[in-house]
Amino acid sequence: MLKSIRVQNFRSHADFQTDFRENLATVITGANGSGKTTLAHELLREEQGLVFLNADETAAKIGDSVGLAAGRIILTEINNMLTSGKSFVLESTISGNYHKRVLAEAKSSGYEVIMFYVFLNSVDLNIERIKNRVALGGHNVPDEDVIRRFDKSIKNFWDIAKIVDFWELYYNSGNDYELIAKGNSDNVIHNNDLYNLFKGGLKP
Repeated sequence: MLKSIRVQNFRSHADFQTDFRENLATVITGANGSGKTTLAHELLREEQGLVFLNADETAAKIGDSVGLAAGRIILTEINNMLTSGKSFVLESTISGNYHKRVLAEAKSSGYEVIMFYVFLNSVDLNIERIKNRVALGGHNVPDEDVIRRFDKSIKNFWDIAKIVDFWELYYNSGNDYELIAKGNSDNVIHNNDLYNLFKGGLKP
C-alpha cells in the first residue's frame, strides 16, 4: 500500500515529498489545455489507488456539453470523500465559484490540502493544445469555455493559495514543466519574470 510520494528531478521539479494518508486533498489545476492531466498522472499515478475527480472528463463521458451535470457529480463525489475521510485528487480549472468553499470545507474537516497549478503564456496556446489533444482522441473543450475560464482560473489561484497548506506553480509553454514558485507560510520564487507575468494576469 502506498504510504508517500517523493518526486526528485521530475523535469524541473527538484524535490517534493508528502505522505499519503487519510484526509489529504490534492488539487491539480490550471486553465483547460495547460497540461494538468499529464502532470497529475506523472506525479500521482492512478494505479496507486488514488481517487481522481475531473469534471471535464466526466462531462465528456456523460455527454454534458454545458458541464452542469458533471459539476454536480463532482461535488457529490467530493462530499462523499469528505464524509468518509478518504484522500482524493481533484483536477480542475478552479474557474468556478465553488472551489474556494469546497477546499475551505476540506480544511475545516481536518484535511491537508496541496495544490499544483500549471499555466501557459496565452489562451491561444491553450486552445491550440486542446485541438492537438482532440486530434489524438482526447476530450474537447469549446473555445469559448477555454477563454471564459482562463482569466478566472488565474484570479482564483491567489484566493485558493491562501487556503491550501502548500502550493507549487508551473510554467508549461515550452517543451518541459518549469517550477516557477512554491509556497506555504513562506513563498520561494524560482523565476521572477514568469512569476510576475502570471501575477499580472499574463498579457506581457
